[in-house]
This record gives sequence, structure tokens and C-alpha cells, in this order.
Amino acid sequence: MNPIRNSSPQPSGRASAGAISNGVKVAARIEKIPEYIFSRLNKEVAAIEKDVGRKVLNLGPGSPDFPPSEIYVQKFFEFVRHPQAHLYPGYRGVQEFNDAVRAFYKRRFDVDLEDNEVLPLLGGKDGISHLPLALADAGDNVLAPNPGYPPFSEPGPLFGVSSNYYDLLPENGFKPDLAALGTQINDKTRYMWINFPGNPTGAVATHDELKTYAHFAKKHGIAVVHDNAYAEITFDGYVAPSILQIPGAKEYAAEIGSFSKTFSFAGLRMGWLVGNRNIIASLQKVKSQMDSGMALPLQLLGAFALQNRDEKWHEAMLASYRSRRDIIAEKLKGLGLTFSLPRGSLYIWAKIPDAAKDSESFCKDLLREKQVMLTPGIAYCSNGDRYIRASICANVDKINEYL
Repeated sequence: MNPIRNSSPQPSGRASAGAISNGVKVAARIEKIPEYIFSRLNKEVAAIEKDVGRKVLNLGPGSPDFPPSEIYVQKFFEFVRHPQAHLYPGYRGVQEFNDAVRAFYKRRFDVDLEDNEVLPLLGGKDGISHLPLALADAGDNVLAPNPGYPPFSEPGPLFGVSSNYYDLLPENGFKPDLAALGTQINDKTRYMWINFPGNPTGAVATHDELKTYAHFAKKHGIAVVHDNAYAEITFDGYVAPSILQIPGAKEYAAEIGSFSKTFSFAGLRMGWLVGNRNIIASLQKVKSQMDSGMALPLQLLGAFALQNRDEKWHEAMLASYRSRRDIIAEKLKGLGLTFSLPRGSLYIWAKIPDAAKDSESFCKDLLREKQVMLTPGIAYCSNGDRYIRASICANVDKINEYL
């Protein structure tokens, strides 16, 4: 199975490497990956705005627009003036950062972490996209959800690593069917991705469900990596667990965390990987060749934010997203879309009307006719082709002018 995520044109004209019109040859591996979905959609939005002369209501990207707490902004200014702010930060987290992540996991999940079980990331996507280099060799494969966040699978072919897609279906609440998943593992399978609260589906998992996924990975001798970037973006009484709460999980599991959504630091590119020390050490070694670490002011800001969460601000942020979720939901119903309200993440995953051709056609028609952008579900793999993803972190003050 090789699901196509989108139909964007790929570079053409190549011999052993991809020759382009000006005579420069690029690596053949470039043809193995598509353009990132939001890079492509941004071009479509710009073209429509130019043609129509009206700003598009863009419910596509999950870019949190709720401004960061002023407390964090002022601390960031302070940390930028740190006497060592201009120096290379090193390839491990500074002690303040590591200690703050460890304290957060103890306080939030009652999970104990050692210093060598924490690694700062330049945003969660940094760790996600580089893990194939750390955990798999050319010819190996990883278990990736369908539908799922594109970086779980799309960078792999750059390194000769393929994805063995497993189904997330509505009849299972968009959660893995472990009986079916067990038949997809082979001797080249190295690790498994899970993601709750989920992008794009908004599906959430209980502690017991995470336990079954963790035990599944252990039984089959593979690692499991949990993308927990939306752990603090939850609604209606749901509280997200960590896979590291499962006894013994650090023997084979790791978890991605992010400041992007929790603190509205998306543009600052701040995150972490915690868990199995071999996974941590391997990714750290890869990243030592790829970047020079997270800047010291950002590490200090992250440490401060984790240790001094502005609860009043956090509650206001969640209230804003909850309100927007409900407003957008009513508008989507008016378009004939069907869905369940998400209890976590920043997205509504909605099924398109039966009469619609496919998700991309539905979204393109809506963009042309109403200047509203939704993300076509096919961008998240083949099981998404009858769905769209609507972001609930976009400004909806003028939504009545569009829908």
C-alpha cells in the first residue's frame, strides 16, 4: 500500500539526478517526496487573494494565533540579553531546560526522568522528521497512521526508509486496530508512531488505551514514539495521559512534546523528546550533524514557562479555542459536513458530503466560491480522502461574511 497524500506536481525531467530547466541537477531523492502540504496551500491562497481581491479565511494551518502571555514575552527579552545568549548552546539541553522538563513530567504525569532521557528539539517536527535517521536503516520501515501527520512518513524516503501505513477508521474512533496492525509488522519494521490527541483527527486516548499500544510495541520488539504535542490543548474535561506513565515504557518508548501549542510559541521552534535513553542518544548524535542546538534564550524561556505557567492565560487560551471550535462547527454543518467535536488538539476532522467528488475538489471549490480554505483530508493519506481538516486556532471574527 502506497497512499498518495496530495496531487501536487513533482519535479520532472531527470537522468540519474533531477535536471531542471536552468541546467542545474538536483538529487534524485527530491522526487521521492511531495511538497509539504501547507507550502502548496499557501500558494493557492495567495493566488485566490490576488484574483478575487479578498482575503481568504484560512482554516487550514494549525498555527496558534492566541498571543503568548506577556509574562513570557518579557522574560524572553530578558533572556536574549543573557551574557551567553550569543554563544553556541551545545548539543544537549542546558541544565535549566532539562531540569524544567523533568519537573514538568513529574508534576503533570508523575513520571521520573533522568538527565539523559531529555533532549531539546527545534520544534516537534525537528525530532519527528529526523527520527528515521536515528532508528532505521535504508530498506527498513516504520508504522505510520493513515490518516496521520505527514512528517511521520514523508521525510523517510529521503533516507531510504518507507512507511507501512496502518488504518485509523471512524468505526474504531480513529484509533489503531491492533489485531490488524499485528499482521503489518515484518522483520524490517523498526518503530511505530502514535499521536493522541491526534492530528488531523482530534481523536483522544485513555491511559489504558496507551497501555495497549505500548504493550503491543514491546511484544513485537519495536520502539513506539508518541507525539504528545497537544497534551495541554484539551476540552470538555478530558486530560491527556503520557505513554511514559506505563510501567516499564522507557524500555522501548519515547515521547515528543512541544511549546508551540501549549504556550503559543509556534514560531520560536521549541520542543523536546523524552524517554528511552538509546533513542535520545541516537537522535542527539544525528542532530549534532544537522544543527547546533536550541538557542540559549529559547531554552531558558522554555524552562521558565514550564516552571511558571500562567494559568489565567492558559485558561483564556483554551476558552478562546473552545469558543472558536463551536463557532466553526456550526458553519461546517451548514456546508453539509459531519463530525464529532474534538476533545483535544486544534482541529475538526469532518466528513464531506456524499455528493462531493473528493476532499481536494471540495476544498478547491470552497476556496474559489467562498474564499474559505480547509485542508483536504487526502493530505493526511488515503483514508482522509472523504474528509477535511478545519483549524480552530484561526481568527473567526468575520466568519459570518464568508459562511
